[in-house]
Amino acid sequence: MTRVAEIADQLRQILAEVTGNAAVLSVSAQTPLLRDGVGLDSLGGTMLLSQVRSRFGVDVAGEDLNFDCLATLGTLAEFIAARAAEPAADRGGG
Repeated sequence: MTRVAEIADQLRQILAEVTGNAAVLSVSAQTPLLRDGVGLDSLGGTMLLSQVRSRFGVDVAGEDLNFDCLATLGTLAEFIAARAAEPAADRGGG
């Protein structure tokens, strides 16, 4: 399993906790996180980003001001994999 796939699996777990919907455990990487996909609202999105920062050490809100990485489960997993592999100084984190 690739690092991105592992992260996507962890994100599915987080999403199941945040949404209270076990069905998200089986969504594909192409599933949108907002609207007709997982259906995250602003509170759910905030909770997701908090968990991402806690578990992966990646501050999505601080690094992607347009939140393009939140388009799908896969784009978020790729964003996290790329950032988690970088030293904090390279990300501008210190």
